[in-house]
Amino acid sequence: MIQQSPAKTKRFLKAINKAAMQKCSDIAKQIEDTTNEEMMRAEEEARKEGHLKIEAAKAKIEAQAKMKVALHEKQKKKEIYSKRYAYQQEVFACAKEELIAFTAGEAYKEYLQKRLDEFSDKTGNHLIFHIRANDTIAQNAIQTAFPNAAVETDPSIEIGSFKVVDCDNSVLIDESLDSGLENQLDWFLLNSNLKVDV
Repeated sequence: MIQQSPAKTKRFLKAINKAAMQKCSDIAKQIEDTTNEEMMRAEEEARKEGHLKIEAAKAKIEAQAKMKVALHEKQKKKEIYSKRYAYQQEVFACAKEELIAFTAGEAYKEYLQKRLDEFSDKTGNHLIFHIRANDTIAQNAIQTAFPNAAVETDPSIEIGSFKVVDCDNSVLIDESLDSGLENQLDWFLLNSNLKVDV
């Protein structure tokens, strides 16, 4: 057996220890680097995931806020439309009452006479006039202006004046005050300053 000197053995052990220590140090460094990389990757993923969750939460809150605003606006518009409709109904009910009162006076007779005079040149010989039930003023005026015309009552005429069917030309002419009032609705909505802007 070969004997080594204690100095050589000591150097040999020292070299082995040094190599082992270097290997341990390298492994520790590699573990630390790998751990740091994994930690950084995990932190980055957590940041991304957290950012996505924050963005999703913000988008959800914004969508809910927009929906609340839209519902509020819809409700306000509905209330305003309802009020505007009530005003419109009130105004047109008053106008209807005034027109009905008008049909009871002397001015109504003059109005009818003027309207009938305008028809004398524009219509055929076979006419059927439609009037409100019990409208004797209209009936008398029509029979005076057009003695050969037929006169019938029409339940759709509640206020007054007349509709006339020109059988020769197959034309219906609506001169009723009811239609005249109804035709004022668009004008009223445009000029009443009851616009709905929310």
